Amino acid sequence: MQITVVGGGVAGLVCARTLHRAGHQVTLIEASDGLGGRVRSDRVDGFVLDRGFQVLFTAYPAVQRQLKLAALDLRAFDPGAIVAWRGRRDILTDPLRDRDPSALIGAVLAPVVSIGDKLRTLQLAVQMRRQTIDELLTGPDRTTLAELQALGFSQQMIDRFFRPFFGGIFLDRSLQTSAKCFRFNFKMMSDGQTVVPNSGMGAIADQLAAELIAAGKVRLQTRAVALINRDGGVSGVRLADGSELQSDAVVLATPAPETARLSELPVPEGSLGSSCVWLATRQPLYRGTKLLLNAEENAFVNTLAPMSAVAPGYAPPGWHLYAAAILGVPELDDSTLIARVMVDLHRIFANEAAATTALANARILRVDRIPFAQFPQPPGLHPNLPDNRTTRRGLYLAGELTEASSINAAMLSGERCAEAILQDVAR
Repeated sequence: MQITVVGGGVAGLVCARTLHRAGHQVTLIEASDGLGGRVRSDRVDGFVLDRGFQVLFTAYPAVQRQLKLAALDLRAFDPGAIVAWRGRRDILTDPLRDRDPSALIGAVLAPVVSIGDKLRTLQLAVQMRRQTIDELLTGPDRTTLAELQALGFSQQMIDRFFRPFFGGIFLDRSLQTSAKCFRFNFKMMSDGQTVVPNSGMGAIADQLAAELIAAGKVRLQTRAVALINRDGGVSGVRLADGSELQSDAVVLATPAPETARLSELPVPEGSLGSSCVWLATRQPLYRGTKLLLNAEENAFVNTLAPMSAVAPGYAPPGWHLYAAAILGVPELDDSTLIARVMVDLHRIFANEAAATTALANARILRVDRIPFAQFPQPPGLHPNLPDNRTTRRGLYLAGELTEASSINAAMLSGERCAEAILQDVAR
């Protein structure tokens, strides 16, 4: 069976590799010059820069099925986070996972949130560990904000920790994202580690693609402009150069807007964007490998990630690499956006001469703008997402848009799409 997979992101790679291993003739086409979609890394003057700040949860079920994690040289962030607020920085951490005595003591004493909120967080982590994923996702849905309020968390805890932390995951600091997404991600962090490969997130895509590339199944810089419709079904794709790829089945593994353009099928609407400023300093801004959260109400930088402290492969010797993550894509030119980032960072480290000096001499490596990083996931959305099978014979969908916005969901969709095709072939 000849199958064309359109899109070389994580979902397309998983789907294509599964079908290839099943013995089908697969061609994966990708419009850009590389594979992985957002899960790509670039080398810039000896630094490794991902396409925006992103991490991997080792507890993701699909990740455990699809990746050889030991081969990725994974490096872990320390559990918890450093919360920057009112000119100070306090530690919040998970005592079930954090083995640093100083971090545990600091977290207990930190005045950023109450002891009651810390105990509620611990109780929630224990509860999430005991429940299965299916148990977490059953029942009615509500917003993450409503979930946190129902769990008894104070407004202080919500504003100072959950908004910047989970706002960074969902790209929604208002916490209007489905509580089922919150429960799933909280469990993933409780059950495993938050990591990046030492050579960058692109190592994930490289591993998924290696088998397909070796078999000559990948065509880069090959853009599909239209589907070929025949006898009420889809029989291939038309390419930008005017040529056609005839296929028994076509998989659209593209972002939702591109899937909608090619298929004219309903897909999740809206988009959530993100931006990232990559900066390097000669001296570290702070010690340790915890994510720093900006809990100020008017925060421009949402999170600061010490990438080279976590994974030394991200920076050449003598340098410290940071990813300053911003929610959304501000309508600012690069110089203005960078200036806003530096204002926030100088405010966070205002009382530390060494960090202030390091920032004054920081090297800006790149500004990433990602207009479509996720689609909005309000309560009740997921049961109504598209199926991998479509109403058009020969056309299938793979990608976050059939599951949820995450690396796990993309891999899961790729798996399920391939399974649907194999089932249909067997009939």
